[in-house]
Amino acid sequence: MTETTSEEQVLQREIERLESAGYDVFVHPRAPLVPEFLGDFVPDAVATGKGKKIVLEVAKPSARNSERLKDIAARFAQQREWELKVLFVSPTSSGATLPVQSRQAIDGALSEIERLREVEALRAAFLLAWATFEAEGRASIEGQFDRPQTPGRLVDVLGQEGLLTPGEADQMRVLSEKRNRLIHGDLGVEISADDLQRLVGVLRQLSTGLQTEASR
Repeated sequence: MTETTSEEQVLQREIERLESAGYDVFVHPRAPLVPEFLGDFVPDAVATGKGKKIVLEVAKPSARNSERLKDIAARFAQQREWELKVLFVSPTSSGATLPVQSRQAIDGALSEIERLREVEALRAAFLLAWATFEAEGRASIEGQFDRPQTPGRLVDVLGQEGLLTPGEADQMRVLSEKRNRLIHGDLGVEISADDLQRLVGVLRQLSTGLQTEASR
């Protein structure tokens, strides 16, 4: 059966592509990230980098949306620093969601990360740690991360929910740049023991929070 790709999925794919290309992406931004000429319009995301500023808007094809997007696009006519990119939702056969992992599965992944660290397989441990980070995020906030997530959105939402401190969120954003380069084939990326330690520290904190919640 054919299902409809969610707007969130479409946005997440574009965010991941932009982050991999070196852009900083801000989901559901507010002033001062949103330019004044947009008025009360709040875009789905704003991307900055490489001398560009991009407003991202996800929409389903419809006559109503066509008129709305025409009005929005007209506001960019005299803007040289900004561009509008509209992402249209299209049908797809892939609508599967990801399951919430059990406490046992997450603990097993944490143990495997430690074993990889002991044999100095730092890059393998680092990538598994990021997978565990997403699994822990999915278990921490019910219904928020049903589908595959970009590192940027994971960090932003966990920070907004108070599960990461501002300092931890900043650290994770820096580490996510290495994650993106490595997972997309930049095999020259160096992962240090300190990088892994910072990431594991966040995982342990989230794990403790999950155990506390489960015991209530």
